[in-house]
Amino acid sequence: MPIHVDELYRRTRDVALAARHPLLVAHRRPDGDTLGAMLAFGRWLERQGKVHTRFCVDGVPAAYRFMPGADQVIADQERVKEIAPDAVFFFDAADLKMTGVEELLAALPDAKIVNVDHHVTNAAFGHLNLIVTDASSTAEVVHRFHEAVGESVDRATATCLLTGLCTDTSHFSNPATTAQALHVGSALLSRGAKLGDVMTHIFHNKSVAVLKLWGVALSRLTVNRTWGIATTALTRADYAEAGVGEDESTEGISNFLNAVLDVPTVLVLKEGKDGTVRGSLRTTGERDVAKLAAHFGGGGHKKAAGFAVPGKLVEQDGHWRVVAV
Repeated sequence: MPIHVDELYRRTRDVALAARHPLLVAHRRPDGDTLGAMLAFGRWLERQGKVHTRFCVDGVPAAYRFMPGADQVIADQERVKEIAPDAVFFFDAADLKMTGVEELLAALPDAKIVNVDHHVTNAAFGHLNLIVTDASSTAEVVHRFHEAVGESVDRATATCLLTGLCTDTSHFSNPATTAQALHVGSALLSRGAKLGDVMTHIFHNKSVAVLKLWGVALSRLTVNRTWGIATTALTRADYAEAGVGEDESTEGISNFLNAVLDVPTVLVLKEGKDGTVRGSLRTTGERDVAKLAAHFGGGGHKKAAGFAVPGKLVEQDGHWRVVAV
């Protein structure tokens, strides 16, 4: 018999408080939701007087270091092994591959795994899986956690949660923007969340070099009206020529294109330095892009999903293709 979600919130609280030393993990290539949810949960543990460790294998990108507690996130797996946490909490990770800590977990065979997420494609890899698929974001899940266990949200927590909420709703503009998401956003503002900081660091942060790189992506847009999809591509050479980093510089372009194009679905392909091509899918139509992403080993939501496949991008006859390296 399925466990009621309120019981899952209580069990999540109990595991965290019973643990000797919890480890909180954000997924690799972190965005505002995974970090905001993790930092908010860490703030709750802090208020309970609970010593814990916050971890992300890729560290915290510069754009998100304004969030309270971001300076406490470490990326040293050997240090984590020395701490030997007995409970590991994952935030916004649909599967373990997204976290980059498979080897680390193997060194912690007795640790209790708690999986906190909102993706419908989540692999339910935890001993305890707090997966709330009607939430707009994992930040909203953590906000509901606070409500369920009777904990208030302070200003620092509210700012972290608002960052996650704004990230996954594209500042309350994409299909994840539900009545509940707007209600949570209002509640967070009433608790003192710093919307100005979120806007400045997450949205008003594009340099001229980055926007020129976006221009390259725009110049390569092609539309297939039969399938109702627009595609574009960026290579590592494009990043190098623009003089910008590969990690954060094009974050948000798929959301932007999905918001302004007269085509229901958008696919943005980007070469990564790890020998993969990442696809970012968005739609305003009825198509379930999570199913499409799953076909390539990825996942996400019906309206927003992604995947990564080995290979590189090659232009052939005016079209971009993923070919084996």
